[in-house]
Amino acid sequence: MGSRPERIAVIDDTELVRRIIIRHLQHFGFSALQAEDGRKGLELIRSDIPDLVLCDLRMPNLDGLELLKLVSEEFPDLPVIVMSGEGLLEDAIGALKLGAWDYIAKPIEGAVLEHAINKSLEKAALIQENRRHRANLEQLNRQLKASLQLLAEDESAGRQIQTRMLPRNHQRFGEYLFTRDVVPSAFLSGDFIDAFSIDRRHWGFYLADVSGHGVSSALVTVLLRTFVQRQVASFVRTQDDLVLSPARLLTRLNEEMARDDLDKHLTIFYGVVDLEEDSLLYANAGHFPWPILCEASKVRVLEQPGVPVGMIAGTQYDQQLIHLGSNMCLSVFSDGVLEALPQRTLDDKLDYLRSYFGRLDVSVEQAKHQLNLNEASTLPDDVAILIVQRGALHGNHASA
Repeated sequence: MGSRPERIAVIDDTELVRRIIIRHLQHFGFSALQAEDGRKGLELIRSDIPDLVLCDLRMPNLDGLELLKLVSEEFPDLPVIVMSGEGLLEDAIGALKLGAWDYIAKPIEGAVLEHAINKSLEKAALIQENRRHRANLEQLNRQLKASLQLLAEDESAGRQIQTRMLPRNHQRFGEYLFTRDVVPSAFLSGDFIDAFSIDRRHWGFYLADVSGHGVSSALVTVLLRTFVQRQVASFVRTQDDLVLSPARLLTRLNEEMARDDLDKHLTIFYGVVDLEEDSLLYANAGHFPWPILCEASKVRVLEQPGVPVGMIAGTQYDQQLIHLGSNMCLSVFSDGVLEALPQRTLDDKLDYLRSYFGRLDVSVEQAKHQLNLNEASTLPDDVAILIVQRGALHGNHASA
């Protein structure tokens, strides 16, 4: 309702009753408007819509039930509480059927009045919030449909959409620097990367690899980004903390993909960084090769087997928590990087990745050059690289 007190219209033909109710309202911190009969009450509501209406059932000129019917038709979200004298319970029930939000028996008791008003105002606020939420979802759905249509109709437009969907490169989240790149083997990519603030304490990121490539795989990356954005919005709006739990988020994503029967699956590494604890909570849904974490002279491979999302309905995912040092570098990449490497065996390729990315000063730009990833047309598969760094060694790579 903002900073002003809620305004409540009191409509009753008895002056003493109005004075008593208004005294109660002012004591509760509300602002009061008043009218002495139904017709003047309707004029008051139409000219200066209040936040809530207290209305007597028996009034001259325009009966309370008639007033309620008109208000419910013209202002369906305006809370109306009817006040009924003893012996008029049937009228009160009739008023509820016509759209009254509550009723109070006379003589009016302050505690009962305050409870009924607060309950109705809370319900009205929830209705408004849900309406805003639906409007946001409808806008997201319209944007999603438009994006899907463009992707299906025009690969060139689709590539532009995919590029615009990628997060800004060289971003800082607190002390952490995020860099990334996606090099598609075809015009559209099945690999996707995102990074985003969740609240002042947390930020999240993921690297996903959709099975196949081309238009159909690119469509799934659009759906994935929309799904994650929806969870971030839900956390901001309702404090639903699904986006802070990588395991639960991947489980929910798996349920939605299985339900929609997309005939696609994806591998994904999803992490949430806690800026206060300097920790990383992550889950891995079948993503390989494993991410590589370098801290000072220590190099770790974050091995965590898992089933790709969308492959088996009912799959549950696990998550791991690690603390991040003051100088660290986390590198995540899609399996297309393995096909781009010249080594013959898988073990040799993995050893090379560990050696190359197992240092603090690695950069996406250098990696693309070193691994010959600049010529997209020569790649057998899409390649995505995501790097998160903390410490003085990466300061010269950051942009303001």
